[in-house]
Amino acid sequence: MKKDRIFIITVNFNAGESTFRCVKSLDILNDTEDEIEVIVVNNGCVEKESLELPKRLKNVHFINSPQNLGFAGGNNLGINFALKNKADYVLLLNNDAYIKDKHFLEKLKKTNSDVVSPLIFFNKNGMETYDYGGRVDYIMGRNTHLESLSPKLIDSSRIDYFSGACLFIKRCVFDKVKHLDDKYFLYYEDVDYCLRVKKAGFRLKLCPGTQIFHDLSHSTSKLGKKKISILATSHLRFCRQHLPIISSPLYLLFNLYLRLKAI
Repeated sequence: MKKDRIFIITVNFNAGESTFRCVKSLDILNDTEDEIEVIVVNNGCVEKESLELPKRLKNVHFINSPQNLGFAGGNNLGINFALKNKADYVLLLNNDAYIKDKHFLEKLKKTNSDVVSPLIFFNKNGMETYDYGGRVDYIMGRNTHLESLSPKLIDSSRIDYFSGACLFIKRCVFDKVKHLDDKYFLYYEDVDYCLRVKKAGFRLKLCPGTQIFHDLSHSTSKLGKKKISILATSHLRFCRQHLPIISSPLYLLFNLYLRLKAI
């Protein structure tokens, strides 16, 4: 039986300890028969803990970018490396997430879809919460995460996209749809990618039988109000690409609100 080559990519921006924890959580996957390669993209890092990661993490391929290319740009560096090295699957995994299920990859593969997402478990206001995808508002251009307090209450028929926190993607998707759009420095790149994947005729599917554990917005919390300005820029690009022109007065008004909020 042919072994699959699975490349796991995580992007680090001055969050060395979180990235270390994320990568170490992958040790649990060593029982799989597939060939697993882990890639860490140091995305314009200057923090000591990030620069010392190669000494602390063995059997990991590091890609060092001299500048911060954003979430999409950083992941694209890893994707390029994976595809050149004959990847069958690519797993994009946030560096502030970690895995506890040793059958994680096996379950994602058995879902038998082109792009697969696990449940994303996180703590919200002291409540155990599951993110299982998102919906797009085609009037205002807002994207809304779908959340549930129990996996049993999930309605996967409502999903328009999955979070970029964890995406398991077949190689054939990249062959046709190509990479993430790096003109989205941060935010909306996952929504844009999932919509392009569906438009190209590929399938997106939730795998509710496994999950990642996510510490939300660890890196973006360092940006302060700047992240609202970045959000506004990404929102406008997304709307121009995916929303009908009849929606433009409303989505432009919402975009103005975001920009005023960033001042």
